[in-house]
Amino acid sequence: MADLHSTFTEFNDCIRLNSTKKNQLKTSRSSVRTDIRTYFSNNRDKHTVSFKGQGSYMMNTTIEPLSKEFDIDDGVYIFGKEEDKPSVQTAHNWIYDAVKNRTSSEPLDKNTCVRVIYKNDYHVDLPIYYVFDRSEDQYTFLDEPPLLAHKSKGWIESDPYKFKLWFDEQAKDRPQLKRIVRYLKAWSNKKQQDNNSLKFPSGMIFTILASENYHSDERDDISLLETLKAIQKKIDNNKFFTNYSCYRPTTDTSENLLEKYSASTTKSNFLDALDSFIKSGDQAIELESKKDACAKWQKHLGDRFPCSNITDDESKSSAKQFSQVESILIDNRSA
Repeated sequence: MADLHSTFTEFNDCIRLNSTKKNQLKTSRSSVRTDIRTYFSNNRDKHTVSFKGQGSYMMNTTIEPLSKEFDIDDGVYIFGKEEDKPSVQTAHNWIYDAVKNRTSSEPLDKNTCVRVIYKNDYHVDLPIYYVFDRSEDQYTFLDEPPLLAHKSKGWIESDPYKFKLWFDEQAKDRPQLKRIVRYLKAWSNKKQQDNNSLKFPSGMIFTILASENYHSDERDDISLLETLKAIQKKIDNNKFFTNYSCYRPTTDTSENLLEKYSASTTKSNFLDALDSFIKSGDQAIELESKKDACAKWQKHLGDRFPCSNITDDESKSSAKQFSQVESILIDNRSA
């Protein structure tokens, strides 16, 4: 059987966020934080501000998107008394005003964040939270979780840092899990590049599904395939007696994150793509030729999946050895 573990780890090195880009994003994040601190120091007497990184950057599962446009999420935490809590739009306006001169591009005031756009093909997303009380530990909060300023839903409970802590525990001593998450994100990125109208689940959903259905193996190709099969058994209710659902392990635990991807066509396209990925993986594992197996994976993971360096010397050697044994048997029978 074709063992492509080394090819997968090479692919991981290709798609993961490199140190140069990571430092660039970190520097930009630091500059944005300085702008916001300065704004609050000069304009807000009843509020203080702090920050916590969140999302794939903090969990070390970021991939280089095919569009080349990186992003980083940095939570802005506004602290103040309950009676001094601003409206959601006012909170957005504060952050917008704080960062509006950071780059030459005008910030975007999105539904759940303010986005600072940099010309070097990346942006910093700033979700805004309000906290009534603060413990001595800056990473935990007393009583209730932070409130996210959501422009269409109002102030809603949300605690992305606890999600990070949850994933850190899942990935503890299991570096392979982070690679599996990156492979799933690369698959999703490739599929959506091929079809702009295709709507795949978010990176958070893939992170949860991978963590809850992770199958460890010394080979990444087998680990990915078995994890995909476990995910399918959990969510594909067309084939199994199961529910099409994925619940957040932290606030809000009652939210089915797959609900927004449950429209008939959206759901069907995703589950069909998942099934096709699994079938190709099964075929790849069983093939003798590494080149042929690599082509099966590359179909779903894209041209960045490194097949060009693969030679079939081992397969040819095996075939040659078999031919020699067969020849000896024939000669012996002839004798």
